[in-house]
Amino acid sequence: MAQSSGFNTRIYLEQRSTILRNIMAYGDSLLITGEIGRDSLGLSGYFVLRTDTLGKIGNIRFFRDPALEDHQLHDGREPVIINQTGNILLAGVFLARDDLFIMELTPSLDPLWYREYISDYLTMYVQNVTEYDGMYYITGVVQTQNYDLDVFIQKVDHEGNKIWEKTYGVPSRHETGRAAIIEDAGLTVMISESYDPTPTIKNDTRYWIRFMHIDTSGAIVRDWREEVTGYEGWSGTLLKYENDYIYTTNTIGEETNFGPLVGGQIVRRDSNFNVIWRKPFGQPDNHHNQLGDMTLSADSSCLLVAGNIFDTDLGFSWARVMRVGLDGKLLCEVRDTGIWHPALGSSNRLEGIAESESGSIYAVGYTYRRANVYEGLLLKVTPDGCIDTLFTTTAIEDYIRLQEEKMVLYPNPARDEITIEVSRDIPPDAMLMVYNLKGVEMYRGRLTDTKHRLDVSVWPAGSYIVWLMVPGSNTSLVKKMIKLE
Repeated sequence: MAQSSGFNTRIYLEQRSTILRNIMAYGDSLLITGEIGRDSLGLSGYFVLRTDTLGKIGNIRFFRDPALEDHQLHDGREPVIINQTGNILLAGVFLARDDLFIMELTPSLDPLWYREYISDYLTMYVQNVTEYDGMYYITGVVQTQNYDLDVFIQKVDHEGNKIWEKTYGVPSRHETGRAAIIEDAGLTVMISESYDPTPTIKNDTRYWIRFMHIDTSGAIVRDWREEVTGYEGWSGTLLKYENDYIYTTNTIGEETNFGPLVGGQIVRRDSNFNVIWRKPFGQPDNHHNQLGDMTLSADSSCLLVAGNIFDTDLGFSWARVMRVGLDGKLLCEVRDTGIWHPALGSSNRLEGIAESESGSIYAVGYTYRRANVYEGLLLKVTPDGCIDTLFTTTAIEDYIRLQEEKMVLYPNPARDEITIEVSRDIPPDAMLMVYNLKGVEMYRGRLTDTKHRLDVSVWPAGSYIVWLMVPGSNTSLVKKMIKLE
């Protein structure tokens, strides 16, 4: 798949580790939510921001515990929605106290109301917010006092007043509410259910999908459990297309010290839950292969899917965006590396995905920078399937933030020759190196002028890293170059 590189911009944000979780198209702009690392008080929080379609940040608002006593965690697959009045409804939990909070914001991100709900659960995570008939349903998972995981659903009115709160589950199994859709005058919740049939045998836990439909009072109307076939796994995103259910699942394999091995799948079932097709999109299975969010394209012709996949040849984890046909056929896929380290490679994850009015696809996630520090990723894919822009949102050093002004590559992408131009304050004996994504050095030489021409005509098509080391300084400049056929 051809890739075009428009620009690669880093945006300085609060000097803290940044993770982008969710994205949605909001008129002619994008609404993005995510988590941000600890500040000077040792408190973490989350943020909501709006950008234009070129990634330029407009309004942004940061949130943390109003009492400055606890961490806040903004988590979940779909914990934010645009409500029927055009405002933003957002749900989350306090990380230490595990209490739920909900707020409504104006399009300019000003709070209209904020509600906090004290809980007695050991842990709580919010996964989904759904609006129906003027009411909001917050879905997730709680850990009860006997350490059992149960589905959690809370219903509130349009001002945040709690109508009811219920949990669903049995003590012998763990149940997690992951996604919800409105149908049949109620709520259908997709649940991950797990069971350990032989606790004395390591890694013997089984996972499968359940679909539970409740009415507006919370009463269960129907409950269906997936057949155990060996392909079952952890639930992700749920969509309804015509009368069929389409959902993602990350299959669970043998567990490792890093967690369970996963391989992303998409499943389509009819209204009676019969399998129409089930397709894997994460082979070979390992803990880097996961599917994030999935949405239906604006013209309902295909599925748009975010995720990440491990490349066994190159030895790192790609961020990926896919178009998948309604028959399960992979129509196209684009991948990108985010931050790339010559020694460490690249580790990336995409979680949220949305489509703009122009047909461009935007996906958000994060890339590994260093231990416990991530940079947010926003990946734009043009309607023809090519990468148009990738920017990162993070705490980064000033010299990296200014690198756009110090080194320029053109033409980029290139076929035969590329010119590397640096600012006049770069010493002429600076060392220039170019690596492919396997970490193999393709070129090494000293700069002799502010312009350096490099013949790349015989290099294989693909992505390369241009690395400039300035002598007598800790400064280094890094750029990505695309070589075309």
